[in-house]
Amino acid sequence: MADENLERDAKSNFLGMLRELQDMAGFRTTEELYRATRAAAPTGSDTVGRSAFFANYGGQPAQFPDWNRFCRPFVVACLEQARTSDSPARANGLTDLGSVAVWRGLHHRAERGEIVDLPFTMPSPPDKAPAPSAKARAARAQRARTRSEILSDVGMVETLRALYPRHCMVELWGQTMPICAYPAAATTELEAVLGRLHGAALPHWTEYDEEFDPHEGREAFDRYVAKYGAMTEAERRAFFSGPTYALHELDLGGATGPRLDCKLGRYFTSLATSEDLDDELMNALADDPGRPVTLERLKRRRWLHDHVADPVVDGRHHSAAVSHATVVMLRAGDGTYDVLLPHRSEHVATHSHFNHIAPSGIFAPQTEEPFPPATEFSVKRNFYREWVEELYAADEHERPRFVGPPDPEGEPEVLRLKAMLGAQAQLYYTGVSVNLLTLRPEICLLLVIDDMEWLRREMRERRPFRFGWEYAQTPQTIRHRATGQPDHWSLRLDANLRPANGLRLNPSYLVPNAAAAIDLAVGALAGRS
Repeated sequence: MADENLERDAKSNFLGMLRELQDMAGFRTTEELYRATRAAAPTGSDTVGRSAFFANYGGQPAQFPDWNRFCRPFVVACLEQARTSDSPARANGLTDLGSVAVWRGLHHRAERGEIVDLPFTMPSPPDKAPAPSAKARAARAQRARTRSEILSDVGMVETLRALYPRHCMVELWGQTMPICAYPAAATTELEAVLGRLHGAALPHWTEYDEEFDPHEGREAFDRYVAKYGAMTEAERRAFFSGPTYALHELDLGGATGPRLDCKLGRYFTSLATSEDLDDELMNALADDPGRPVTLERLKRRRWLHDHVADPVVDGRHHSAAVSHATVVMLRAGDGTYDVLLPHRSEHVATHSHFNHIAPSGIFAPQTEEPFPPATEFSVKRNFYREWVEELYAADEHERPRFVGPPDPEGEPEVLRLKAMLGAQAQLYYTGVSVNLLTLRPEICLLLVIDDMEWLRREMRERRPFRFGWEYAQTPQTIRHRATGQPDHWSLRLDANLRPANGLRLNPSYLVPNAAAAIDLAVGALAGRS
């Protein structure tokens, strides 16, 4: 079985390399690429291999593509296209993407089950957006301070307790957090959280569902669409209406833990109908953070409460993008652990400067196809994608640049992790949280790495361990710090699974989703031992 897995992973890795070659060639559509490979094929050659491959393009082909019938014409077409003046390869100064002979050798080794590397180095992606001015940095830091003050006062907690009496907020080491969490019986079967996927068609990014708030919600949605239209291409890399799996219903009565029924949605719709509930509440509390506010002062939230009995578990009348977050605990010796807990960068749309666990992200299909493949509705696949994107700065996994998203399960970083699972590492599903500020659910995972040399080894790899753009890269890039905030990237837990230095994590600098995931992870790890 081990040999079969290695052969499958090697072939998947090679297919991912073909897509990276295609990216540098600059083919924009599958049809354009298909025509080019057909033109590059020898006269009279069998095209069944290419047809079968393109029929499954974006997924995993049923069979590993043959060299002569598919891979050779594919490579010839890409190398030829890469020489054109407007190709990404030329734009990035790449003159050598490997020869046909080099690629033939890589294909041969992959067939034998060997993991191979690209014969060229992929260029770094462009900046997410122009560097903010000193004035913009100061304004964002001030917003972070204001948010910290509101979150740390009693008005927020009292408001949420009155609005959602059925849902107890997380108490993390004595601190109340504006989020509720529902534990699962910790299991390595990550898909146990998933119920049904309602509907198969992905809405267009400009489409707004008539079941959602037709007044302020629709106006907010139109503003996001207009904002996107006015942005530069660089700015759009950090702000686009990507596909999401959104909450349909959260079942809290399962025997093994909470289960999520989902529907297909879009990020802008989630912003307009869920994330904006957070802003509305913050604005209502800004003048007097110590005094709770009633639902009458929260017009957007009141509309939602009027249409469903419990919007924490019922997602029919808003688009609550489901997210997923993994608490990574690195064994540090003597029963202690380091938790990855970096600062979010100043470039992110929400919670800039706050600490968050990594990897984390939107639970989403990585495709713009109207009918996303069923393989994308997978917690494990989404985890692997965020793993390589956020911990190795592999931005190509955030948003596919051209046709055919890269396969995260073929990346060397993921293959190394998969080889550790079950022996030197364990990956668990621990439960579901719901952020009461946004009414968005999150799937919570725990990765325990017992190999104390793991991080040092990963630092020396060809693509080393390095946080992606969403996190501050060094202590010097952290623009705002709150009193008592954890260090740059990690939190040390003692043998009792409490902060080793007596630190009290609080909502003035900790993303609520991180608090819930840590709370569930500590409970699961305590149960494991």
